[in-house]
Amino acid sequence: MSWTSQRRRVAGIMTGTSLDGIDIALCGIEDGAPERIVLESFTTLPYPDDVVDRVRKALVDPMTAAEVMRLDVDLARAYADALRSVASPETLDAVGMHGQTLWHEPPTGSWQAGNATALAALLRVPVVADMRTTDVMLGGQGAPLVPLFDHAVLMHPDDHVAAVNIGGMANVTSLPPSAAIDDVTAFDTGPGNVLIDAACTMLFGKRRDEGGSMARAGRVITSMLESMKAHPFMEQAPPKSTGREAFNDTTMRELVRRYGHGSIPSEDVIATVTEFTAWSIAHHITTYIAGAQRVVVSGGGVHNTWLMERLQALLAPRTVVRTDDVGVPADAKEAMCWAYLAWRTMAGRHGNVPSVTGASQKAVLGTIAMPPDGAVIRP
Repeated sequence: MSWTSQRRRVAGIMTGTSLDGIDIALCGIEDGAPERIVLESFTTLPYPDDVVDRVRKALVDPMTAAEVMRLDVDLARAYADALRSVASPETLDAVGMHGQTLWHEPPTGSWQAGNATALAALLRVPVVADMRTTDVMLGGQGAPLVPLFDHAVLMHPDDHVAAVNIGGMANVTSLPPSAAIDDVTAFDTGPGNVLIDAACTMLFGKRRDEGGSMARAGRVITSMLESMKAHPFMEQAPPKSTGREAFNDTTMRELVRRYGHGSIPSEDVIATVTEFTAWSIAHHITTYIAGAQRVVVSGGGVHNTWLMERLQALLAPRTVVRTDDVGVPADAKEAMCWAYLAWRTMAGRHGNVPSVTGASQKAVLGTIAMPPDGAVIRP
């Protein structure tokens, strides 16, 4: 029996740079042209506090080999516990695990922590993981990897669509009407929620700007905004990707030191960082995807209504909507994508798009960690 001969049930596990939880999408996937991807359920579960604390430490401080090993395995345990709370592992054909990005540095590599072999042993299900490294070793950026999914579920027969995901970082996929996959382009645009969240933590002791209320109450600091716009990533041509190695708490701390002095309301800093985030996304769309008519947005950023309003203002007359409006829950999209990419790896099909990442060829992505009994295809 081949992997694609019947409908497969695949779980996608996503933990992004925002560190805001463990996203799990349970998907039914069938072969076709394009493949049919049906979301059965989506859940976001809290990260265990001790694991989040250690991830944050790993992002900024040196760690011993023992600490790295324990974090790698404990992430797998956290993923296993989360998945078991929403599904019986024996009902799954595979799991796609993104892992927790600790460092992303093409062309050297890309590291997503979370031990796939441990997860496969804990769940007794094949686990597909480490999907970015293959593309990086072929000269690519290892990101974005969502374009194949966008092409399968968001392409429009008549409109040129720009599919934006605003997680910790933000990326965009260009989908010309009825485009072939080789006509699709995509790239990271810079920070998504990461700097906004960092500023909220530093200035208000809160993890995020709920609904964008702080930014809405503030006024943009022009000098700060112009300084942020001058970041070299903004003028770097695609293909390109970025992460916390470029935009992080240290970045935000320095901006607060320079511009957040006592005479300036803290809300103004939040307003400025939010404006920069909206500008950076709009700048990349107007510069590199000028023909886009519709902008569909997913990820945690959709809940920041001020950010969404600023995107609409900066991108007018284009229409800006959430992916929910076209049938893909905004919070679930990345976890669904990882289920789909795992399905493709299990089927022996490529998961990258060289026109997007800059890789030298299409490639089957990642590694398959086998369960203890070695079974890959369940009867």
